Amino acid sequence: MVRRFTINRWNWSQKAEKWVYVELHENGKRKYYYQVEPPHEFVELTLKMKKLNERLLDTTDPDKNEKIFNELMKLSNKMQAMGKSF
Repeated sequence: MVRRFTINRWNWSQKAEKWVYVELHENGKRKYYYQVEPPHEFVELTLKMKKLNERLLDTTDPDKNEKIFNELMKLSNKMQAMGKSF
């Protein structure tokens, strides 16, 4: 089964080993943008998630744990919806 790339967000292509951004034009044709380096937003969100994850591991208070976890989920959702920034 062939997996199609999600339109209007960054995708990782295992076959090409590159990041791919797909735009759908009015005529129904797709335009693909490739880059080797991860998108800037991806790097920023990854660093933020790493810091929050470290805080989550250090926290024993359940309320603080829940708050940090919710922040992680928001960052994860942002990462899933990364748009074009070039």
